[in-house]
Amino acid sequence: MNATVEPIAQKAAVLGQLDEMREQYLNTPLADIDHATLADWKPETSLWQRLQPLMGLQSGLKRRKVLIGDHNVCYWAGGNSAGQVVVLLHGFGASKENWSYLAAKLRRDYYLLVPDLAGFGDSDFKPTADYRMAAQADRIAAFLQALGVEKSHVAGSSMGGAIAAQLASRHPKLVDTLCLMNAAGAPAKYLSQLESGLAAGVNYLSPSVPRDTFKVFEIAFHRRHRLLGLVLSLFMAGAMSHRKRVNDFIFSHLVDSLKDTYLSLPEITAPTLVLWGDSDQVLNVSCADQFCEQIPSAKAMILPEVGHLPMIEEPDLTARVVTDFWRARTKVD
Repeated sequence: MNATVEPIAQKAAVLGQLDEMREQYLNTPLADIDHATLADWKPETSLWQRLQPLMGLQSGLKRRKVLIGDHNVCYWAGGNSAGQVVVLLHGFGASKENWSYLAAKLRRDYYLLVPDLAGFGDSDFKPTADYRMAAQADRIAAFLQALGVEKSHVAGSSMGGAIAAQLASRHPKLVDTLCLMNAAGAPAKYLSQLESGLAAGVNYLSPSVPRDTFKVFEIAFHRRHRLLGLVLSLFMAGAMSHRKRVNDFIFSHLVDSLKDTYLSLPEITAPTLVLWGDSDQVLNVSCADQFCEQIPSAKAMILPEVGHLPMIEEPDLTARVVTDFWRARTKVD
């Protein structure tokens, strides 16, 4: 009897923790969205836009666009046309360019699809749209169906991990395997620097002025990669601060999705790899335990001296880990 009661009590405690996090967020200025100014927001030319084509060349993939519902979705596609399909989903405030280094390692053996999630990058943003994780997962399902993809290996980073988890739960036939990289959707045992800031009404992932952009990479990267973070922050500072209104709006949908994402985890049937950097200051590595407890087929791998973005910080290592995972799955089949 105790063995049954204890997991139920633990799950109730986690759900209570997620509710508390949401309420705490709603009581900060971060939840005050100015919908009037949001409706007037338009993308602007930035230094980052000049770097994006170079990142595309680095990936070796072609830039394409497709209409999904009322959103034009921009994406990279390419690689081995005879290979298995791999879908890569970026995190909050990011874009497909986050995957450029990893894509270059994978394109020889796999056919890659790397979208800018709706609301981000070069895909459309709609001020009245739903950007909760379930809605985003349904858009990715429609994206795959529009491209004629019946099944794929899906990897998601951070927010993209929460969307990937919802995709695997809501559309299981589309997901052959699931890789959750430092994913959102399960609470940690220990407070991260991002969560500490949110409690104080500061979102380090949504800088309001260009000079604050370096903080994004300071908490996202292991200290060994601070120079890379500095370079990226110089290129992205203008674009990120210009997007603050949009990012705050979508982040509020992300916070509102955490409980729903957590509740979806036990429904995932795809073989799942939970991949985490041990030095993540955005989402503490202890989140990995919760994912493994809730997803029946999940196993975790923790990468030493890696932060929140293993595909940028350690693309060679990340490529070896995910390809081993996919190959092992292929052998089982």
